[in-house]
Amino acid sequence: MFNSKYKKLLNQVIKTSTPPKKEIQDMKILAEGILSELKKTGIKATIGGSLAKNTLIKKENQDVDIFVEFNSEKETKNLEKVLKKIKTKGKIITVHGSRDYFRIEFPKVSLEIIPTVICKNPEKAKNITDLSISHVRYVTKKIRKSKKLADEIKLAKIFCSASDCYGAESYIQGFSGYALELLVIQFGSFTKFIKRIEKNKIIDLENKFKNENEISRELNESKLISPIILIDPTYKYRNVTAALSKETFDKFLKYIKDFLKKPTIEHFQKKIINKEEIRNYAKQTNSKYLEIKITTKKQEGDIAGTKMKKYFNFFIQQLKNKEQEILIEEFEYKGNGQKATGYIVVKEKKRIEICGPEIKRKEATREFKKGKKEIFERKGFIWTMEEPSIKNIFQKAKRIEKEMDVKVEMKIN
Repeated sequence: MFNSKYKKLLNQVIKTSTPPKKEIQDMKILAEGILSELKKTGIKATIGGSLAKNTLIKKENQDVDIFVEFNSEKETKNLEKVLKKIKTKGKIITVHGSRDYFRIEFPKVSLEIIPTVICKNPEKAKNITDLSISHVRYVTKKIRKSKKLADEIKLAKIFCSASDCYGAESYIQGFSGYALELLVIQFGSFTKFIKRIEKNKIIDLENKFKNENEISRELNESKLISPIILIDPTYKYRNVTAALSKETFDKFLKYIKDFLKKPTIEHFQKKIINKEEIRNYAKQTNSKYLEIKITTKKQEGDIAGTKMKKYFNFFIQQLKNKEQEILIEEFEYKGNGQKATGYIVVKEKKRIEICGPEIKRKEATREFKKGKKEIFERKGFIWTMEEPSIKNIFQKAKRIEKEMDVKVEMKIN
């Protein structure tokens, strides 16, 4: 497993996935320009995120976090006015959330201007972003002690991104960048992380709690339902992997198993959905190919993505309820904009059995029989046959698009 070929593979991934020094330097210049402008107004700000931690990986569009420090929640409301006055060639966009933040967009780079309230006691933090600066300090301190951790964290992020498990957004329900940083720090390397993660359900890097029983008692029940409990070393009552779903974690474990069996460069390359391949697979399996276009007016990013993914999952469930066999389901949303596409391959079942009420429930039985041609009895229940069609299932699912704040269209062949 740890032979020279494997090490060469990891080195290749790090080399090809780390942004060029000039690109990193250009990002720092942009960020420091904003810091300088903010300083002129008497506002303190610092660079955060992957750029500050030296764990940045190549992306088509980079995000740079800038944390602006205020003494109170009230003061954060002034940030928008300040930003409108400073000198910048970038386009300023307001992003609404539990606390509004701002994006300054440049070609291929976005500066995320995030207001935070100085918080010496994490328990008194009114917003999770108020802990962000302490997260940066913790991770950078660990990396300074062991510089190789930066590259190991990059490997984890690239691998997790390729497996579609990177991102704590509700439509992904995966690992946040901070979670991956902590996990690599805990295990010491990318390889140890992927080999040991399945057997470590509770991780407390700084031993904030005496034992697992104390964790179960002290943490809010809602923070204990994720497949991994990762105690935030900067605030013991927070589970950093609370957003991680069992579905995503199981997918990640399967991806790890496949990689460890035969490591390849492809495991670090994000899969591009090829609808022609999906369509051809549908033809080969004598199945139906569905292409679902979903749009929403909700704010782009996590909110829009979550709305559209929720509808996609709802439609998948409606198909399954009518015993339609799902061979492929792919949801494509790039994290920006208000449009997503779902690709589904369905092995259509044209006749299914529907179970009605118990025969002894005379009134319910009479109601169930109305308008149905095929009726039969089995084991004390009344049954009928139904001939579902994918188009009809979609039309029924389409009825709630307004309720879900989406618009949907479907192509089928």
